Amino acid sequence: MEQVAAGRRLLDAGANRDDLVLPARAVAYEAVFSAVDELDCGGDVNVSGVDVGWVVMESGEDGASTGRPLAGLHEDLLTMDPSGRDGADLWR
Repeated sequence: MEQVAAGRRLLDAGANRDDLVLPARAVAYEAVFSAVDELDCGGDVNVSGVDVGWVVMESGEDGASTGRPLAGLHEDLLTMDPSGRDGADLWR
């Protein structure tokens, strides 16, 4: 937070650091969730009449595809919270 000029000014003005960090983390989570959810959709749901899309595939240690698609990535996002809280603190 201190590296961002606006964050530094808010902290210098007496803002609570946790109150500044929490919304930034929530916005970052929402951005990643939206991107991963788009990957999970397999195509642009906002475009009609287009029969193309994509799939996220698992790869082995050698980088070669295993042939197994990965699905539900957006659903697993909170389980990867390094704090172990599954993002529960983002909306407290």
